[in-house]
Amino acid sequence: MRFYLRRVAVLVLSTVLVLVMVNLYLRESWRALEVDRLFIQDHAEDGVIRHKFHDHITFQNDEEGGSDKKTLNEYTREDRGNKIDSDINIKSQDDFDSVLIQKMLKSPNPYGRNLVRKVWYDPKYDNDRIVAQLGFVPDLAKKNKGSTTKLKKVMVYTGLPGDVPTGQSRLIKDECPVKTCHMTDNRQDAADADAILFMNHISRPWHKKPPNQVWIVFLLESPSHTPSLSGMKDMINWTATYRHDSTIVAPYEVYVPYNASVLSKPLTKNYAAGKTKKVAWFVSNCGARNGRRQYAEELGKYIQVDIYGACGDKRCPRSDKKCFEMLDTDYKFYLSFENSNCRDYITEKFYVNGLGHDVLPITMGAHPDDYKRVAPPHSYINVDDFESPKALAEYLHELDKNDDLYNEYFRWKGTMRTINTYFWCRLCAMVHEAENHHTWYENVDDWWRGQGVCSTGRWKDGSSYLSNSQKGS
Repeated sequence: MRFYLRRVAVLVLSTVLVLVMVNLYLRESWRALEVDRLFIQDHAEDGVIRHKFHDHITFQNDEEGGSDKKTLNEYTREDRGNKIDSDINIKSQDDFDSVLIQKMLKSPNPYGRNLVRKVWYDPKYDNDRIVAQLGFVPDLAKKNKGSTTKLKKVMVYTGLPGDVPTGQSRLIKDECPVKTCHMTDNRQDAADADAILFMNHISRPWHKKPPNQVWIVFLLESPSHTPSLSGMKDMINWTATYRHDSTIVAPYEVYVPYNASVLSKPLTKNYAAGKTKKVAWFVSNCGARNGRRQYAEELGKYIQVDIYGACGDKRCPRSDKKCFEMLDTDYKFYLSFENSNCRDYITEKFYVNGLGHDVLPITMGAHPDDYKRVAPPHSYINVDDFESPKALAEYLHELDKNDDLYNEYFRWKGTMRTINTYFWCRLCAMVHEAENHHTWYENVDDWWRGQGVCSTGRWKDGSSYLSNSQKGS
């Protein structure tokens, strides 16, 4: 009898376990943690890449009684209630960089494009909207002067970062224009939260999503190093990534000019003086899929390339300041090579190691147009502009022999600086405006890693940077 009861108990428990597993699978809670490493190209015959980034974003037209649903490529509108309060007096670190920000809000785009003061993404305009979002105060928050505005509950489902405590303290510390948000990572608050933020990985909530709850996916790594989002079809409303077409752009850095009409200055320094070494590269990941290591090794056949770290024969601990001081005093060039060739994927390898030092960065990673969008003018060299590592080396030798030509790449120095983008401030302000802007991604995974987003080689045609003979040598 005992044996029979034991078998029954085991059978019941096994059945329950199987049902739970099937339920989880159907909800795609496990599949959401898988990493899709596929790179898909979408090129026309002329070699120009065709992008379908925005066909997956659906906008609910609720103006004038409308109820039609169209993609952002089919439908755009002027923002409602999103006018920038240019008279706002922002105070925080460096006065919230307010002098720079307010100047930018009133000045023309330094890159020659029409900088529309929008806070929501619009495919008609090619800008990241960061400056506009920094000065954005929703009408409701302005009317209530902040003190009586209803607190919006923002839940970080995957856990609050260490520098963002529960409550409003981070927003108060940063002296955000809109502080009326309560930050939490208590999953018991999920059902009644105004917004849920999924940071770096997806763990789908159990509750049924309320119609007005905003779900946001936050990712800073490239698609080849982030989990699949396939289980979130029609569920994600906003994105917060480094891509400039995200709802809330979260770049590694952003450069803003002191004066939009002055983007170069007369040189007061010879940046080539005293430098006796050619190319440096700090790297620890030797297996990047874009072939950066092989490119660097091939480049080293034609010009001196010193590789520091696990992938080379030179050592210099990251904790040693002298490692980066070498870039200012010894080397003329630095390989700012990303681990993935994906749209807008530009990290500290470019901003900090490259532009942050008196060295000329050589870039590989994002699309050439992406570097043009964010980088100071004439501040870098891109490998896609050269047919081969040998051709690049020949140009580097030319710069090495001609100080005037080399120094032209540093005329931007002193004309701009990086600013704090205050992600949490922007998030809080925009959550207050969410009810007036209804969007969602029909297939956020396709938006994130679909056709044209990443390349295994050259952006023009997807071919390898190296010829077959170079690969085998």
